[in-house]
Amino acid sequence: MTNDCYRILISATTKKESEQILKTLLSKKLIAGGLITSGFSNHWWQGKVDEETYYNVSAFTINKHKDTIITEVEKNHSDDTPIIAFFQIDYANDKFLSWIRENTR
Repeated sequence: MTNDCYRILISATTKKESEQILKTLLSKKLIAGGLITSGFSNHWWQGKVDEETYYNVSAFTINKHKDTIITEVEKNHSDDTPIIAFFQIDYANDKFLSWIRENTR
């Protein structure tokens, strides 16, 4: 079977925003679960280096939810250009992959 499971990286500007994104995606069964981490960010923005703390949501989903996740995050995000990146899981234990599939619609 082709692996249809993905890890998602979503940036958020505040802890509250990251928690809201995670809860929204979970409540709509678009993700099986996720965790939030925070850290300092340096990045180019509008011609200069910007520095701030970001909260990152790392979550797990299946292929068919990618477009809906992007739409949901963009409508609930305060950044003009949020990070919403999908990484296909090339190899993982079967129980983990089954957990992702069973907990997303």
